[in-house]
Order: sequence, then C-alpha cells, then structure tokens
Amino acid sequence: MKSLYTYFGLLDLHFTDTPGHNLYQLGLIDSIANEYGQEKFDFFSYYPEEDMPDRTSGLLGFPNCLHSNIFIKYFEKRIDKYLIGLTEMFSNVSEKKYDKLFLKARFRNLSTLSKKWKDARTFELLITTAIEAGYSKEEIIILDTDLSLSHHFTTKYEEFVTIVIPSIDFPGISSDFLGECIAVNVENWDEKHDGLCTVYYGNINTSNYKKGNQKNEILGDAIRHIEKMNDGKEDALSLICKREDYEGAVLHPDANRNLHIERYDRQIIFGTLLASNVMLNVTKDKYDNHKFVPARIYEALIFGLIPVSYKFEFMSTAFSFNNIEDLEEIYLYFKECSKEDMLTNYKAFIKSFIKAKPFS
Repeated sequence: MKSLYTYFGLLDLHFTDTPGHNLYQLGLIDSIANEYGQEKFDFFSYYPEEDMPDRTSGLLGFPNCLHSNIFIKYFEKRIDKYLIGLTEMFSNVSEKKYDKLFLKARFRNLSTLSKKWKDARTFELLITTAIEAGYSKEEIIILDTDLSLSHHFTTKYEEFVTIVIPSIDFPGISSDFLGECIAVNVENWDEKHDGLCTVYYGNINTSNYKKGNQKNEILGDAIRHIEKMNDGKEDALSLICKREDYEGAVLHPDANRNLHIERYDRQIIFGTLLASNVMLNVTKDKYDNHKFVPARIYEALIFGLIPVSYKFEFMSTAFSFNNIEDLEEIYLYFKECSKEDMLTNYKAFIKSFIKAKPFS
C-alpha cells in the first residue's frame, strides 16, 4: 500500500515561475514517511499539466555533486510514481487505492488568480472526492506548511480531515536526510566562497498578501544594511526574487557584489546556496509567535548556511536580531571570522536547532 503526496511545485530544478520551497520537500516527505509509517508515495503537482515538463520519471537538472546524490537517493527511496496525471490520481483516490492522502494545503491568492490556475479548486475537489470514497478523517491529512489555512477552511473541513503543521506537530525534515546533508557540508566546507556570501530567497514586496501573511517591514532595511557592510572584495549579496523586487530593495542594483537570481532559475539557485555561508531569514511575524520553522531555515541547514533571522530567538539567540543594530553586530562578528570560524558558527546553529526541538 502506498500514499499520495500533493504539492504546489516539483521536486527537481525546473524553470516554472513560481515561489520555490522544493529543496526541502524530499526531507519533508521522508519525515512524513517516518511519522506515519509509510514507504512510498505517488507525487502529484498542482501545476496545470500544460505548464509541466514533458516527462513523468526521474529528477532533472541536478548537477553532479554530493548534495545531488542525497536528493536522488531519497527520491528513489520514497517516490513511486512521479508527476502522476490528474485523471489517474483522481481515479486512484476514488477507488481508495492509497493508504493515506497527504495534501499540501492550497489557497487562492492574487498570483494564481492572475494566472488563472485552479490549484485551490483541485485541492478542495480532492478532499470532497476522498470523503465520498470513504477515507476517514485520519486518512486525509492536510499539510499546512506555512500557517496559511484560513478559519473558514478549518471550520468547513475539520470534521472530515486531519490538519497538521510540519515543524510543530512533527519534524519538518527527517533527521536522516538532514544528517546526510550536514555531514557533506562539514566535510566539504573548503568549497565555500571566501568572505561573507549572504543569500535572501523569497518575495520581498508582500504588500499584496492577505492580512497576517506579509513579511516584516524590516526586510528592506536589512537587505540594504547588509549591502553597505559588504566592503570586502569577496563579500557577496544574492537576492533570489522578482526583478522589480531586487531593484527596489538594494542600493546599487548594478554593483558587482550584488547578484539577482530569478526565482525560476533553480540550477543557479542550487549552486549559489552551495557556495554561500549566510542566509537572511525575515518572515511572517506569526512564525516566531508559533515557534514555526520556515522552509528557508531547513534549506540553510541542507546547504550549509548560517541563518541570520529576525526575531527567532527560540532557535538561536546569537544569530537572531530584533533591530538593525543587532544585525550589524552579527555581521561585524562574522567579518572577524575565518572560514574555519564560520564552520564553527554553522555547527553552533545546528546545536541550537536540535536543542530548540521545533516540534511537539
């Protein structure tokens, strides 16, 4: 018996222009497998089929490196049928061929409305189909991976589904997957770029988000302050975001030490994360309130970056900042660190992460 896993995205390094949290998905799937006693999953993407790559097997786009080997290993371990089609997937659910359904929650937003995508409709139809097929509440598991489910949804479906929050209800990434990544990072730390190489990955302008889902306004100031402090020839600031967000966030868009990466250029993103050593993490205020670990923290650990986070003291007091002065102190400290010292800082964050136990 196998289960179904649905997600708004793909598992490989694809070029679809959407926000990306795909780089920790295999670690999350492995954690789900361990938590619920599952072995294999069919993988369904909410992307419209006409926007999907023309294939149904194997991961594409990964470079020849040790990290890629880990991704491929867990893909082969956990994924039975990759990119199962819409018709076949609904048929399997209707015939109750799956042990459990793990459905990434979807919601309507301005971006998907503009593209005329129907991911939220598919998500809701999946729930209805599963209920009609006889799946129990314990067999329909809704994954709220960013605290985005509305009260309306919860009230409507709580009698029929089980809603869980990875990183609060169970680990958001398996210890096996993460442990292998950490070991590779430690053993190959010399391959990191010299200097301070900071990455920010995500939307910068979130003014059109629903209330409570905007990122803290300190983000722009934090980006500009890091840019000003990058005074060494080896220092770099990489922003993985929309072009208009990049041009509005930095002081000098044409500066050589600033790198803009489109969010769909995932092969470049993969390589940039491998080469960098600091991840700026400014997220929704409610993440800190709920002690919720976002995807970017997991991605930092996977690729060997030290997360410098706004108001995340529950995870690390040393690498959290409450204002720009705190951020400056962290960077002044980093500037005094050798490459070996930065490895020590990475290990220190790992210890803080484990000690925090960000799940019940």
